[in-house]
Amino acid sequence: MNHPQTTSSGGLLVIGSAAAADAPGAGLCAVRYDGTGAMSLVRILPLDHPSYAAVDPTRGVVHAVLERAVGGVASLRVDTDTDIDIDTGFQGPPFVAASGGAGPCHVAVHPSGSHVFAAHYGDGALSVVPIGADGMVAAAGPVQIVRHPGREASGELLTAPHAHMAAPSPDGRFLLCTDLGTDRVYVYAFDPDSGLLSAHRTVQLPAGRGPRHLVFHSSGRYAHVLNELSSTLTVCTWDGLSGRLEPVAEVETRQDPGAPNANSAAAVRLSGDGRFLYTTNRGDDAIAIHAVHDDGASVELLTAVPCGGTWPRDIALTPDGLLLFCANQRSGTVTAFHRDPSSGRLSPAGESLVITEPTSVLPIGG
Repeated sequence: MNHPQTTSSGGLLVIGSAAAADAPGAGLCAVRYDGTGAMSLVRILPLDHPSYAAVDPTRGVVHAVLERAVGGVASLRVDTDTDIDIDTGFQGPPFVAASGGAGPCHVAVHPSGSHVFAAHYGDGALSVVPIGADGMVAAAGPVQIVRHPGREASGELLTAPHAHMAAPSPDGRFLLCTDLGTDRVYVYAFDPDSGLLSAHRTVQLPAGRGPRHLVFHSSGRYAHVLNELSSTLTVCTWDGLSGRLEPVAEVETRQDPGAPNANSAAAVRLSGDGRFLYTTNRGDDAIAIHAVHDDGASVELLTAVPCGGTWPRDIALTPDGLLLFCANQRSGTVTAFHRDPSSGRLSPAGESLVITEPTSVLPIGG
């Protein structure tokens, strides 16, 4: 099969890890990739549990959460063009500030680049950390920490909160936070001047869904919530003016939902043209390919392909949409796939790269 190639020389992947800094090969990794999907390790920064990273493209700074009991956020500078120093990958030492909670598992940058948001699985906290003029997180740490309550019935606490993702709305007016432990999606209004969140709406999903991550459709009218525990997608309408999120449908992410093996969904990504959506299933060890119809109103499971490893925790598309990379945590590998933009189909591209407990993959450049 012939595959379209990138027109550039490739770019950089920033790979997160679940391992402690003293584990062999652990840390935040800089990996060079080319248009064929070939990868080469450039550098490892020995950070402690740098499980997820996000980039501020206006400043060329990457922010990574340190998923430890006392959580942190590390900021480090990279070049966002294709002329990254092949000998270093990252520029200078990272700057680390407190994240404000336990076990941070996700970080996002506000569209303005003014703040980062950290979601904490360990204690259900959601924090707001300012970014300084130099692009680094503020040494003083969060300006606000919101702690989600547990889900209550008959006055008894049934489920502990586990904040799993902080997702700014495309215009930055709102912040959505998925809470896996309470089957809720919290919607906050955000004031970029003060850096403060205010409670806006709470969306309760059916029990046992475990909302983990979400993506906004490029139409601006829908959001797709990936549920870890039920291995499903919840299609929601999104009103960006009122900040209203409404669940309207639920779709399977597994070709055989009744398969006896345990499974948990992990990552969800949308193609740049909004026509295809990709999810990972840990247990099936597969990447599911979905067609997106009617500007995000409906999602159809087309097929699934083996992820090429074990426990696919994260996936990401390159900026040109021609390659997809998958971080397979338990097999300690990152795999690459060619992507056909017309059909959305994936096919393996080259050799896997060995990385210690990879948990996230962030393409930069390309």
